[in-house]
Amino acid sequence: MTEYSPIDQPVTRETEVDGPEDAAPTSFASPEFAARYGVKPAMSRTRKITLGVVGLCVLGGVVGYIAWNQANPAVQATVVSFTTSTDSVTVTFEVDKPTDEMLECTLDAEDLQGNIVGSANVPVSAGRSKEDVQTTVNTTAAPNTVVVSSCVKG
Repeated sequence: MTEYSPIDQPVTRETEVDGPEDAAPTSFASPEFAARYGVKPAMSRTRKITLGVVGLCVLGGVVGYIAWNQANPAVQATVVSFTTSTDSVTVTFEVDKPTDEMLECTLDAEDLQGNIVGSANVPVSAGRSKEDVQTTVNTTAAPNTVVVSSCVKG
């Protein structure tokens, strides 16, 4: 066996380069790592569940509010009847609205393929909550149906 002096000791692969052999590797979840670097602990399970339930309640409330407003609009307009000719259509429509509002409703006349062949903006006066309005819409082709596309404050 060959004897070496402490200076001439051969370098072996078994020698730890990173630190002493008895030191365990530190993971991000270990308390030593958190104490050294100030890492905050994760949220508790109760807090996660509470935040999830509160978030779902808020989301459900927003969806419910939007659905209610879409199902019950403040202004509703319905075509009651219409009579067509080759170049126009006479329309009677009913508007359900607040009494003090003046509106402007847009009527669209459509052909068999759904193309708009005529359009008219019709004022609806304030004073009554249910108003029946009759008007004539000029068209570029024979209309098949008439639709109230919108009613806005005017």
